[in-house]
Amino acid sequence: MFNLIKAETKKILKKKSFLIVTIIFILYAILINVLYKNLNTITSVTEYDIADLQEENSHLDLSKEEDLAAFISNLTRIEIENLKNEYNTYPQKFLIENYLYSPMYHLLESRYYDSKSDKLTTLETEYNTTLELIKKGDWKYFVNANLTKYQNELSQTKDSNEKKRFEALIDLEEYRLANNVIYDESNYLHNALEDIKINLTEYLNLKNKSSLTSEEEKRYAYLQEQIAQDKYILDNKVDILNNTNLKSVFANFASEFGLFILIYIILIFGPIVSEEYNKGTIKYLLIKPYRRSTILLSKLLTGLLFIPFIILLMLALEFLIGGLILGFSSINIPVLIYDSAKNILVVYPIFKYTILSLLSILPMYLILGILAFTLSTITASTSAAITITFLFYLLGNVISNLALVYKFKIFKFFVSLHWDFSYLIARTSNPYHFSINFSLVILGLYIIVMLCLAFLYFRKKDVKNI
Repeated sequence: MFNLIKAETKKILKKKSFLIVTIIFILYAILINVLYKNLNTITSVTEYDIADLQEENSHLDLSKEEDLAAFISNLTRIEIENLKNEYNTYPQKFLIENYLYSPMYHLLESRYYDSKSDKLTTLETEYNTTLELIKKGDWKYFVNANLTKYQNELSQTKDSNEKKRFEALIDLEEYRLANNVIYDESNYLHNALEDIKINLTEYLNLKNKSSLTSEEEKRYAYLQEQIAQDKYILDNKVDILNNTNLKSVFANFASEFGLFILIYIILIFGPIVSEEYNKGTIKYLLIKPYRRSTILLSKLLTGLLFIPFIILLMLALEFLIGGLILGFSSINIPVLIYDSAKNILVVYPIFKYTILSLLSILPMYLILGILAFTLSTITASTSAAITITFLFYLLGNVISNLALVYKFKIFKFFVSLHWDFSYLIARTSNPYHFSINFSLVILGLYIIVMLCLAFLYFRKKDVKNI
């Protein structure tokens, strides 16, 4: 048996198709890593078309209350955008957008509604003071101003929900000061702080609501996950949301490179028996002192052993290629999965997560490999084995999608609904609502039927005229 497996392994490794697919994979991996490197993860400050706003303002009748209100709003946005364009650094753009918009709006409102009011002088002073602080880049002034405001509001409010909100906001501002987190969108700590700040009010409102609609429950679950991730980032000072590093490629390895695994498997299992018929070498195999079942089993085991070999080869190549292009430092960053049922974050080291993700879809590759093996044995046609297997894979995807919409009972017996266990890694429920045991039974039945057909046919196959 060992000698047969050894001989089959040599045949596969010497095939041009194996070498060609490996070269194509290397080129594809280079492309994927370059694309990841050039992903723009920084969400730029929202930009407005100043010309459109100016055009709209030119057609407004300022004697009408509604038009005047729209005019002031548009003019405020125009002035803010012009100021933002004067600065190249994000911190100042952020401060202009978040701390100068309101003083600008109230100043313009006072000018157009009551230009003789004493309030106008006060608003001009407030605006100019704020602008000078922004020009100096004195971001800590605004943090301290927020702290003072939240502390005052905390001392005055009696609502328990509001107390929690202000306490959380105070903690965020204190964190920013303690860790010197400047207002910079390229800083992942700043983004985490701002995300919590944005989501906090809605999250607390939903948390304290006595009953939630189905949509509110989904929204609450989403906010729980986002805040939990942001808190992990702040507590551990790790940029888990960065999509431009090697960790991110490995986190998406199954989706980015899964098709190559399938191609490798089909190209190995598809011709593994049929080539012996086509070349006439099957006769030389059968005259050796091995049972037919042993010969066929050696081919099956060789193919099965190649599955982990292929996966490890691809992982090693991606690690080398991705490391050279993206750097190796990010491999220490974990993948976080939020378990909504237990309300906890599950932390996976990146390589563990990648391996588990691949193992969760291994049944699919196993089924498709055995299908190609069975077709190769029965049809004695490499092209038929490869083509039918690939079509079966496509059909499986179609039926899986249909099963999410149409609840036909017959669908539950189709293997594609059972060969993907990635929901276990993602800590979600089975999309088709099947138990793990039922899925394992279906997978086992398919494997047994296909192997029985292959072995029974091979044992009775007449090779005299080959």
